[in-house]
Amino acid sequence: MLKKISIPKKVFGGFGFILVLLLTISAIGVSALVSSNGDFAAYRQAARETAEAGRVQANLLEARIAVKNFIASGSQADIDIVNTRLQSTRKLLDELAELVKVEKADKIVAEAGRELANYVEAFRALSALNQGREEVAARTVDVIGPKIAAELETFKLASNELQDTLGPRATAAMEQAVTFMLIVAAAGTVLAVVAAWSIGTGIARPISTITSAMRQLADGDKTTDIPGLDHRDEIGAMATAVVVFKENMIKAEELAANEMEAAKARDERARHIEQLTQSFDANISELLDVVASASTEMQSTAHSMSGIASDTNHRATSVASAAEQASANVQTVASATEELSSSIQEISRQVTQSSAIASRAVTEAQRTDGQVQGLASSAQKIGEVVNLISAIAQQTNLLALNATIEAARAGEAGKGFAVVASEVKALATQTAQATEDISQQIASIQVETAEAVSAIQMFGVTVGEVNDIAAGIASAVEEQTAATSEIARNVEQASEGTREVTSNIIEVTNSASETGAAATQVTGVAEDLSHRAETLKVRVERFLADVRAA
Repeated sequence: MLKKISIPKKVFGGFGFILVLLLTISAIGVSALVSSNGDFAAYRQAARETAEAGRVQANLLEARIAVKNFIASGSQADIDIVNTRLQSTRKLLDELAELVKVEKADKIVAEAGRELANYVEAFRALSALNQGREEVAARTVDVIGPKIAAELETFKLASNELQDTLGPRATAAMEQAVTFMLIVAAAGTVLAVVAAWSIGTGIARPISTITSAMRQLADGDKTTDIPGLDHRDEIGAMATAVVVFKENMIKAEELAANEMEAAKARDERARHIEQLTQSFDANISELLDVVASASTEMQSTAHSMSGIASDTNHRATSVASAAEQASANVQTVASATEELSSSIQEISRQVTQSSAIASRAVTEAQRTDGQVQGLASSAQKIGEVVNLISAIAQQTNLLALNATIEAARAGEAGKGFAVVASEVKALATQTAQATEDISQQIASIQVETAEAVSAIQMFGVTVGEVNDIAAGIASAVEEQTAATSEIARNVEQASEGTREVTSNIIEVTNSASETGAAATQVTGVAEDLSHRAETLKVRVERFLADVRAA
């Protein structure tokens, strides 16, 4: 029952109960006092009536004595005394009539008043007589006087009886009131103690049990049962709050456990990202090293091509000079044929010289052929390097695609990585385009090198023919008369051959120049590829640093 009453109501109820007891005791006391006061007022009224009746009796007695004296003496003085006493008696009786509140007593007083009036009339009649007063007095005043006295005595007895009743009754009422007040006070004290103990225990014990439960919760025991939930007062509210605290503590621990799991997952993901980053770093570093190495090798090859093209150009210039010298010698031989008769020795010397020059030309043509073959071989190697670069560009494009996919999986944290991957893909695309341009240039160099090889081979054939012609001239010297026309024809052929050689050498020179230009372009592309590879490496390192920092 008390579990459903709030603590303020319990406290107010306990104090209210004590207050009711105090009010009850006070009411009993007041009631006893009021009752006693009423009895005391009645007792005092009766006493006053008795006293007043006594005064009336005394005055009446004095009046009767005075009447006796008058009957005996007949003096006027006694008459005056009687009249005075009777007036006093009348006045006192009137005052007694005013005091009397009881109907029965009031009748007695009224009867005494009428008898007193009769007594006064009788005395007046008696006082008028000069003789026979004793007989009249015996019939009147002596009869009326005792009656009045008897009535007054009856009145006094009634008043005394009333006093005798009121006194003990007031005493008994006071004793009863005191006894009842003591009983009520004792019972109230016992009930107040019981109520105080019940209220105190009903408040302190649940609070103590809740405090113990809260202490166990503070020690981490979440299996503790919370007491007091069946209360509908502040104890129940406290128990409900402790239950909420317990549930929040359990939720907080669950959230902490979930946060730890999430932290572990984040750490695992970070380690996985770190592994992927390290793997990507190793792969891209290896790839960039390969690209850098290939670009360096391209630069070296391009520089070698440029040197070879320059040397080829220089040697072609030398061959052209030799061809021009051979042409001049053939012209000299032609002129000498006109003076063959007189300058056979000079012709022989010139033919020998032409043969030597032709031999040198053959040697130069063979060496040029070897160099052009080397150029073709270098162009082939450059083509292989270009294929390697193309494969690297394809691999880089594939890695960029994989990086873009991983960045998309990473979400917000992979935006920077996606940007770098896009730049890597763009760089790979540019590398592929540059590689395709290099491939086209190498293909052109290979074609032009093949043509140069053919021209040099033709130049060798032509120089061989010049050498054969020189030999024929040498043999024809002995038959100078018969072979003059043949010499002239052979000289003309030699002139045409030297002109063709000169033309071929010019083409070789142009091809060598173009080869040098292509080599310069390859060098530029290789340098650009190397710079882009360095830029890509820096951006990848920055991206990996950002990923590790995130």
